[in-house]
Amino acid sequence: MGKSLTPPNPETPADGFDDVVESLKKMRQHLGEDAGDAMSKTAVALAHAAADLAQDARAKSKTLASRAGQEICEHPAATAALAAAAVALIGVAIAAKRAHDDPASPA
Repeated sequence: MGKSLTPPNPETPADGFDDVVESLKKMRQHLGEDAGDAMSKTAVALAHAAADLAQDARAKSKTLASRAGQEICEHPAATAALAAAAVALIGVAIAAKRAHDDPASPA
């Protein structure tokens, strides 16, 4: 039986990006060896674009995570207020869904 194409659960999002990029590089190399017709050449171009996109997304996610960490450290009160507001909105959404699903029950 062949090796699974689905990688094990990554420890961090960066590990997930690394796995995706590595898989795309392998696919790109494999397709590049056999690219004789137009469909194969298109698949190679798609693999190149996907690998580039995954690398770019990984770099941007690191930057955004770093910025988010800085903002949290610089504004802890605002962060707590946003978290409380998010929890309240989730509670309202759950209550609304329950009221919609079961109109006979008090909301």
